[in-house]
Amino acid sequence: MFCRSCGKEIDDDSEFCEYCGTKVNKDTNDNDDTKINANPKVNNEFLVKLPLILAIISIVLAIVEVLFTPMLMGLDSIIISGLVAVVGGIIGIYLMEKLNEPLVAAIDFIAVAMVIFMFIGRFGEISAALFIITAVLTLYVNGTHVNNRKLFAIPVLMVVLIFLVLIIGGVAYNINAENSVKVGNITKDSKFSYNYWDTHVRGDIHIDTSFDYLSVNVNFYDQQNKIIHNTIGWNDIHPQSGKTYTFDGFYFGQTEPVKAEIIVTDKSDSSHILYTQNVTLN
Repeated sequence: MFCRSCGKEIDDDSEFCEYCGTKVNKDTNDNDDTKINANPKVNNEFLVKLPLILAIISIVLAIVEVLFTPMLMGLDSIIISGLVAVVGGIIGIYLMEKLNEPLVAAIDFIAVAMVIFMFIGRFGEISAALFIITAVLTLYVNGTHVNNRKLFAIPVLMVVLIFLVLIIGGVAYNINAENSVKVGNITKDSKFSYNYWDTHVRGDIHIDTSFDYLSVNVNFYDQQNKIIHNTIGWNDIHPQSGKTYTFDGFYFGQTEPVKAEIIVTDKSDSSHILYTQNVTLN
């Protein structure tokens, strides 16, 4: 006799499949509620339902974290994290509860956790960790069997699709963003008094498009071309398109600054530079 769920050969007098835990039911009127847990050591009803409970909590918690993620992380990253948490979480639950595919469901939960942490970092670390715990419990409670290997394509396609959207959208965004920021009217003022250098690098930044976050950072260098100070001359969340803002990079210290570097970025960690310019200080 063969199991109607996983297809593996089992004894003719078996009541349950020893591989996937599905009840051997010769009555076609019985439904999937006759399926027992694949791990014979797990008899606690609450523990059996715990992966489902944690999956739901993970989705809700991810939504809360996304709503409280600051806009400086980027609106696109926040939206992607929220959509992946909800859609990916629901898909994982369906794979686990309806299709009896614990291994594929666990991989799906882990993929969701990775995407959340990759896009919003520490702001989504709690829900990401809970999704991973859900994946581990899913495997422990329901086993590691696979009924349909083609379903592995679901988490893989989810991750691939996200990165394709990011790549295409990122290229278009970069072209538009770099042409939408103009820096001008730069002035420099460096004075030495009482063994301290008092230095300012000022200027204007004009914006021709909408940004979730924008920042002007100024790095000061010594004669050995080492950074002695970095500061934020100006930053804003949702700066207005078509408006000109003034920035002021300030340094006060005993080491003489000989050069300043103006950097415009749309990320808080300066990972994406839209504009840069070096200024020699007298």
